[in-house]
Amino acid sequence: MKSNLDRKTKMRIWLMLPLLFAASLSLLAQENGIKVRHGIPYSQALFPGKDKMQKLCFDFYEPAQSSDTLRPLVITAFGGGFVLGNRDYDDMVEWCERFVKVGYAAASIDYRLMPGRKFSSKELVRTGYMAAQDVSAAVRFFKAHGQEYGIDTGRIFLLGQSAGAVAVLHAVFMDENERPAYTYEEPALPPLHSLGTDEAKNEHFSVAGVVSLWGCIFDPEMLDADETTPICLIHGGKDKILPSDSGYAFSIPGLPYAYGSEVMAEQLKKNGTNSFEFHLLEDESHAFYFKYLCIYQIDELKFDRCFEMARTFMQRHGGK
Repeated sequence: MKSNLDRKTKMRIWLMLPLLFAASLSLLAQENGIKVRHGIPYSQALFPGKDKMQKLCFDFYEPAQSSDTLRPLVITAFGGGFVLGNRDYDDMVEWCERFVKVGYAAASIDYRLMPGRKFSSKELVRTGYMAAQDVSAAVRFFKAHGQEYGIDTGRIFLLGQSAGAVAVLHAVFMDENERPAYTYEEPALPPLHSLGTDEAKNEHFSVAGVVSLWGCIFDPEMLDADETTPICLIHGGKDKILPSDSGYAFSIPGLPYAYGSEVMAEQLKKNGTNSFEFHLLEDESHAFYFKYLCIYQIDELKFDRCFEMARTFMQRHGGK
């Protein structure tokens, strides 16, 4: 049977399909009690191997019902070894949705990655520093736009997993005089907290707390005795990618030497810091809430455990 629709009518239907699909997703978000806005620019920066500035964006999650009360905000940063990853990885969506359900707003952010062909110790350190710059720009963006997004800028928390944890840890604890030597090599990278929109550049970088999921730092001396930002460290004891104690990243000699959560906890304890907690899951490996390190299969029980640790930590430091 031939269709009675003319060609123009068919074209109109095809053009309307994406809009209908988007509308259905919006309705689904409303039914779940969550409103999501995708692809909002927060900064622009020069990416490794590129000669033009490019946008960095975030997806913003909030309760579908508006409120006069300003909410705490969780900013999440994905993992992927500074080579892979994006802000809509399944675990980032899961983190954001779960925090919204308990009264937070949440943002999953982009940060800069390096081309795989440039993978080296030098480029890994430089890209990690760039990612920390981007985390800082995101925090300061929200400080400048707190009222617009309905957030309490005194209760912004950072949460990163793997490379994302490396980025948030360095954004929070690295001082300008503690930058790796690689960041000064040509082309020299600008100061840590100098990027972002014009209004964000006038904001001071600070957060209410940081959650590191199997992250590391490149120099434990970064954790000075005067560091006051609360930190929650979660790490698997059998991690071979970023060890819970110390060792080469990815267990490959020649890559940066990484100091994991055990070393960080010891350094904080040595400093007399009492605003940190350390959860060592001795039988777990890297990114253990994924099934077989597959970013599309989350082990719900293990994720639940991590979520409760993170949420309880945030409650202790001004969250909900």
